Amino acid sequence: MQASISLLQLMASDRVKLSKSDLKLSELVRADPSAVIHKSIASLAREAEVSEPTVNRFCHKLGCDGYPDFKLRLAQEISSNGRLFGENLKRDDDTSKVISKILNAIQSSMQTLGSSIAPDELKAAADTIANCKSINFFGMGASSSVALDAQHKFFRFGIPVSAHTDYINQRMMCSMLTKEDVAVFISYTGRTDAMIVNAKHAQECGATIIGITAQDSVLASHCDYVLNAITAEDTDLFTPMTSRIVHLAVIDMLATSVALKLGGSVEENIKAIKKNLAATRVDL
Repeated sequence: MQASISLLQLMASDRVKLSKSDLKLSELVRADPSAVIHKSIASLAREAEVSEPTVNRFCHKLGCDGYPDFKLRLAQEISSNGRLFGENLKRDDDTSKVISKILNAIQSSMQTLGSSIAPDELKAAADTIANCKSINFFGMGASSSVALDAQHKFFRFGIPVSAHTDYINQRMMCSMLTKEDVAVFISYTGRTDAMIVNAKHAQECGATIIGITAQDSVLASHCDYVLNAITAEDTDLFTPMTSRIVHLAVIDMLATSVALKLGGSVEENIKAIKKNLAATRVDL
């Protein structure tokens, strides 16, 4: 029955029994749904003067799996185009507009990254990696490709490096880390439960934890160093695009910083690799 009408209609009807706290939330959502889809659960709860669990219960009463699902369904309702790839993209955009909007979004995200990432934190993270026994990159979902890219870059430094994208594999690896190892956890939201759990395991084993995530996230609270990688992209609503590119840029910054610290040994490794690869190229 609930699926037959929209969330906004459902909130305005008497089909769901809403408490006084629920009614506060309903009033806020219906007054400006476009603003709500960009609010965190903490922000909405604070504005409505209710608790975060109350917000979650409100979402479940409306037939949603939780707050992220509520925001996604609300966004689809208020968008005439049902946009899921980007906030400013429209279904009738031609190819030229798509190119322009995507590049503008990337440029904006890079500018944000330039002001959000702390040079001292990047330096400290690079120093730690340059002196560690092994580097382990952890990523899930869209972040898994970033972890694999990091493995591809860091193996050139002569330090054992691995990327782990499976939860069970990550959990096993974290249980074997020592104080001589570095674990780099990559998560845009910093609230993926599996990543947080594994970061805690790695931390308990004594490994140095580097987070490529939002500075104020739950994951960040379990990190020794945080490379604050944020964009305006809401990955609860849209397919991760600029957030992934920002993370790749942070990996490049970290890899370059480590390479500069290691100096000559890295140069020799890269020369040897280039020489070895020469035989695989077509001679033009």
